[in-house]
Amino acid sequence: MKKILLALLLLVLAALGYALLQPETAAQRLVALERASNGLEERRVQAAGMEWPYLVGGPEGAPVILMIHGFSADKDNWTRFAGHFTQDYRVVAPDLPGFGEQVRREGGNYRLGRQIERLHAFTQALGLQQFHLVGNSMGGHITALYALAHPRQVLSAGLFNNAGIVSPEPSDMQGQLEQGRNPLLVDSVEDFDRVLAYTMEQPPFIPWPVKPVIAQRAVDARAFNAYIYEQIKSDRASGLSGRLGRIEAPVLILWGRQDRLLDVSSVAAMQAELPSARSVILEDTGHLPMIERPEETATYYRAFIEGQAPAAAANRDPRD
Repeated sequence: MKKILLALLLLVLAALGYALLQPETAAQRLVALERASNGLEERRVQAAGMEWPYLVGGPEGAPVILMIHGFSADKDNWTRFAGHFTQDYRVVAPDLPGFGEQVRREGGNYRLGRQIERLHAFTQALGLQQFHLVGNSMGGHITALYALAHPRQVLSAGLFNNAGIVSPEPSDMQGQLEQGRNPLLVDSVEDFDRVLAYTMEQPPFIPWPVKPVIAQRAVDARAFNAYIYEQIKSDRASGLSGRLGRIEAPVLILWGRQDRLLDVSSVAAMQAELPSARSVILEDTGHLPMIERPEETATYYRAFIEGQAPAAAANRDPRD
């Protein structure tokens, strides 16, 4: 028994030593393990003149759910939420250009209209004829604009705490931006905890060494994220007010009541333009419901797509 305990102790110490010496590699392996436990794997495809890293899982030929992350985020924002669908849906979650593992081009165009063109090229590269589209924050803004631009592709639109609407009540973030501060930009590894607490009412546990690695990536991307944010902010043509009613697909509006970035009063403003949309407001939840409450959010979303949207056309991934 003592020999077994000693062997286990040595194994733990070896793993800790490896993580200290190779934190990036250790973090990558832990992330890969979580993806696999949720039925996902990473793949890459060429589209719009660039390589797209994306997560994919679920049966081939099943209805597709395309998941779009928000500003300064990446495809892994959807991992735990996606795990509730990979048994019977084909889930696809890409890194948008400029974020995650995607290319960052100095002086590039990252306005939402251009991102939608690139996203359309991505769907064509994967052979996605029709799909359920869901996005969070900036990704929700893109979801709505994409549904307007490509209505025949979009079976349903899930808008989770989406940007693009001027809320009747100003958010905390609006006040900070007016004072010249962007609370989404990470200044240091230690500052990462502040951003987590600001974006989420109940941030999930992030294991070491994953957390410091993610924090350092956010610090490294700070200047480029600021550049992209300024492009989006100056893009007046991408606003959703007065246009939401033209979305043809069924719409789900889902929000965290304690969202500090985009005030929950946005829901009423959107419902005024989309009277037939379903809406859900989650209590004790901030800006990222699919991370804070993946199971509960997935339950509402599944009920929506299975209760309102038609069956999807066959889809294919050319590398399968």
